Amino acid sequence: MKKRKRLSQVSAKSRRKRQETIVHTYAGDMYLYSGELTDQSVVNMDESVAAVESILMYKFKDKRLLEEALTHSSYNGSPSYQRLEFLGDSVLQLAISNFFFLTYDDVEAGQLSLLRSANISTEKLARVAVRHGLYKYIRHNKADVLSKKVREFVTAVEEEGEMVVHGGQMKPPKVLADIVESVAAAVYVDCGFNLQMVWMIFRSLLEPLVMLNVVLAQPQPVTALFEACHKDGKQVDIRHQWKGDRSIASVFVDDTFIAFGSSVTKDNAKIHAAKAALSKITKPKSDDKNSHTNVDLNHLVETEGAKQKVCEICNKKKWPKPTYRIEQELGPAHDKRYISTVQVELADAILLVKGNERSRVKDAENSAAAMMLNALRESGCA
Repeated sequence: MKKRKRLSQVSAKSRRKRQETIVHTYAGDMYLYSGELTDQSVVNMDESVAAVESILMYKFKDKRLLEEALTHSSYNGSPSYQRLEFLGDSVLQLAISNFFFLTYDDVEAGQLSLLRSANISTEKLARVAVRHGLYKYIRHNKADVLSKKVREFVTAVEEEGEMVVHGGQMKPPKVLADIVESVAAAVYVDCGFNLQMVWMIFRSLLEPLVMLNVVLAQPQPVTALFEACHKDGKQVDIRHQWKGDRSIASVFVDDTFIAFGSSVTKDNAKIHAAKAALSKITKPKSDDKNSHTNVDLNHLVETEGAKQKVCEICNKKKWPKPTYRIEQELGPAHDKRYISTVQVELADAILLVKGNERSRVKDAENSAAAMMLNALRESGCA
């Protein structure tokens, strides 16, 4: 009731003033379907409301709800979508949960949770906003910042070419997922809190849905990696570093480097690294007996002169010199044992690997260098 009262108190004068203000929207910035830039501009909220109603195929009884759902917090002339976005998050979660609960009556809760996450994640909802053009009608006053991020994400989605189940290459602007949630809440309130009505409208927007067969065929890469390695009694370690604004995730199995992945988000870097590692550890060795991609974790040979070879590779690639560090000193003074790490900074990643325990610092560093040689080969850099 307080919400309605607040909306009704907006005077006719202030509404006219809002319409006279140039409002930044994304309409015409980029059409996903044609891939061409246009000069169209929507500065009248009535046009935006009509366009979104057409996308939803739903006519609002109270169009002020949809106006609010399309208004970013940077716009000062009207309530923002934040309250509706809060409600919409729960509405979509319940709607999709109901659907999968009724569709798969013999599936355990864990798999139902995976299905729900895959279908209403921030990445999925952001793609919904792009695919159906909802992003074009967001009312905001941050043209340079938001428009640039949205355009970059639209381009990234266009280049994907297929449904992304677990993490794309680019972090979606949160505003894209927010707008889908806020519009869902606006429909929910406008239709008298009818969840079935919301689902009828939003199911088509969310399609293609990620169904159970897809989740089983494309399991969450990090989970699948840990399961595959633990089955063979091996330990997985995923290490993170930042290089500029990109997160670098490196996968080690029993302290042996396997693969790495990078992204602007830590979670996506982890997913990409796990995918790369899975493709290597599950590849049949009979495919190519001489290939470096066939990882034999039990028979790594430490190369003599490995430090020199790593240094030569870095010089050839014009990378910074490798950095060695003694990470551990073990045993009593008369029987010291050393474990060294070596770090190599590639053009787009940082590799950090650990060697085996050795009785001399020189040998410990060479052990680390041998592991680094293997890592560089596995990553296709040597």
